[in-house]
Amino acid sequence: MLFNSLTFLLHFFVFYLIYYYSSFRIRKLLLLIFGIYFYSQWGIGGTILLFASILFNYTIGILIDRSSLARKKHLFVFGIVSNVLYLAVFKYFLFVWGVLSDIRIEFGETPIQWKPNILLPIGISFYTFHNISYLIEVYDKRIMVCKNIFTFILYDLFFPLLLLGPIERPGNLIPQIEAERKISKGMIWNGLSLFCFGVFIKSSIADPLSRYVEIHVSSFTSLEPGILWIIAPTIAFQVYADFFGYSLCAMGLAEMLGFELMNNFKRPFFSSNPSEFWSKWHISLSTWLRDYVYIKLGGNRHGFFRENINLMLVWFLTGIWHGAGYGFIIWGFYLGVCLILYRVLKHIGLTKFQNKIFTGLGIVFTFYTFSLGLLLFRITAPSESLLILKNLKSIPTLQQIPFSLFFIIFPLLVFDLWQEWKQTERPTFFISTKPYFVSAILVFCFFWFSIVSPFGKEDFFYFQF
Repeated sequence: MLFNSLTFLLHFFVFYLIYYYSSFRIRKLLLLIFGIYFYSQWGIGGTILLFASILFNYTIGILIDRSSLARKKHLFVFGIVSNVLYLAVFKYFLFVWGVLSDIRIEFGETPIQWKPNILLPIGISFYTFHNISYLIEVYDKRIMVCKNIFTFILYDLFFPLLLLGPIERPGNLIPQIEAERKISKGMIWNGLSLFCFGVFIKSSIADPLSRYVEIHVSSFTSLEPGILWIIAPTIAFQVYADFFGYSLCAMGLAEMLGFELMNNFKRPFFSSNPSEFWSKWHISLSTWLRDYVYIKLGGNRHGFFRENINLMLVWFLTGIWHGAGYGFIIWGFYLGVCLILYRVLKHIGLTKFQNKIFTGLGIVFTFYTFSLGLLLFRITAPSESLLILKNLKSIPTLQQIPFSLFFIIFPLLVFDLWQEWKQTERPTFFISTKPYFVSAILVFCFFWFSIVSPFGKEDFFYFQF
């Protein structure tokens, strides 16, 4: 049940009418029921596994809170290791199995014929990180343990962010679940506008770009020379429109329900260096890794060399988190190297020049560094990285450039330029309380165009993670 589907819109409309006119306690129950129903549309097996994860982490949190200091530490380690193994078994076991088969082939033996059939629950990376952050926050005494089982279930089953995040912090989401929420008309209009624009850029930008990419890059072995210089930025805008679109939908739905989620994107393509880029792209993941991995490893407290080793470990984990495959591991290593090279240049003082020309060049370089890295997502074997490098040795001709793509991307560029000009911390349409009539027309246009769009409905790109 995709956010950009008529099925979801009809279900949510009925749900929201009941929710809006209900009391606080009934609203909480309705959110829980709708969250279970929403996630169960992706399969009953995944729903059972999600509930098993919820009950396990709720119990571990309670035990950590009630135990002595020595036992508390053992319970914490057990909880973290169990969550990591849970994620590893369902997401990475088949990849490791495939690697073992490849190793057998390299040594002249027959590949492993039997392959286990393992379910991959949708959103497993997001809700597992959700639960790991909860256990860490409870163990470090940054938050009080959640003793209300229904509140904790809703913490993991809050449907706007259940599938693709953002990876909301327990210290932000749990208090909002427990507090009585007043929904103003301004929240409804702003939330509805964000949701509709999210659906719009998903259906009208991300999906057409995705189809263009799939048509032109079915295999790295049969590419026109230099075409990847065009395909790479197309993939970048496709992924951005797709994931940013989902994030806007999640933020908009949450605001209509009386919640405020963290902003996951802050105009990353205007970044002039890799460090700035990763502070604006998938913010909930980058800050999660910073707070719970990088700082726990020592951060920048043990010298410049150790700091960069910690960064490379974080980026290796980032690659693995995004997917089980050779391409994701190479992608993580590639981006880690890019970031460390920039930090080395900054460390020796070669990035101190600040003017419009250097900033503009930095934006182009950072964008293409990220764009070319996304090609690695499509690698199925390490040798294909050489085919990418070979193709990039050529320069595309003017005839190869599909100028029609600029018209597809144009609405997203205008929106980001507008937000950059206003220097907003969160995406907003600046809708005032009046006039509602004009706002309704704009919302209806976005809504209608997205529903009747000639482009078919595609899964969100990050569902695979």
